[in-house]
Amino acid sequence: MGGRAQVRRSVVSRVVLAFDAATEHIAIGVAEIAPDALRVRGQVDFSARRAALGQLLPAIRDVMAEACVEGEDIFAVAVGRGPGSFTGVRIAVATAKGLAHGWGVPLVGLGTLDAVAWRFAEYDGLVGIVGDAMRGEVYPCAFRCGGGRAERLDPYRVARPAEAADAWTALGEPQLLAGNGLAKYRDVFAESLGARAIFAEETLWTPTGASCIQAALAECESPSLAEALEDPRAATLHPGVLLPVYTRLSDAEETERQRSGDAGVAVPRGGVAGAGERP
Repeated sequence: MGGRAQVRRSVVSRVVLAFDAATEHIAIGVAEIAPDALRVRGQVDFSARRAALGQLLPAIRDVMAEACVEGEDIFAVAVGRGPGSFTGVRIAVATAKGLAHGWGVPLVGLGTLDAVAWRFAEYDGLVGIVGDAMRGEVYPCAFRCGGGRAERLDPYRVARPAEAADAWTALGEPQLLAGNGLAKYRDVFAESLGARAIFAEETLWTPTGASCIQAALAECESPSLAEALEDPRAATLHPGVLLPVYTRLSDAEETERQRSGDAGVAVPRGGVAGAGERP
């Protein structure tokens, strides 16, 4: 990192680039963060069906230009770690690692489901985010929202739609539902939850640039933006440390597991099958 970049970062507010491409929707935000304020300087979100690889970097460039921000102004990069599409998560994380390494700045994570939930931070009640996990499954995650906050209540997991719906029905309270998994399984949740199901408009089922920033600020799992704001030199913030969240084996790994008969193959806590916790 050059001397000029160090000087510029020392005299300007901390500017964070955050983005998510874990689904077929890309969301990018640039925000200026101060101890008592958050100002979104530029953002965009758009559908990118099977096109994230070619559209993510140009869109990041455009948002940074809109915000009048250059690479040397960036304090940290935050990226959606999933869960979501394996390909989308890999594209986003690899892009983030390259940018953070090139700029010499911390790389931190944010939850893709969290970025959707933060769109309902002013909704007072229980919010269920249903991500599409393919293979007839979903990524279900419940949040307690209200007062400008979105608190995650569940660990990330994969489940059958009916199983997830029944678990939420057992909570016995109304629930606002959102997420791209509802495009396939809305009827399953409607049948199980009945009158307790409140479906958000489909335009609210995906992250925005602003909600990515908010999810990054709220993220507690290391490496986190809170860590970076406290000590940007922390070893845990190196780009190589951040791992995707997959929650299960990839198609190729599942095929290999079935072929070898190894039912004991598991996904480590870090989210990358076979890679353990090491970067």
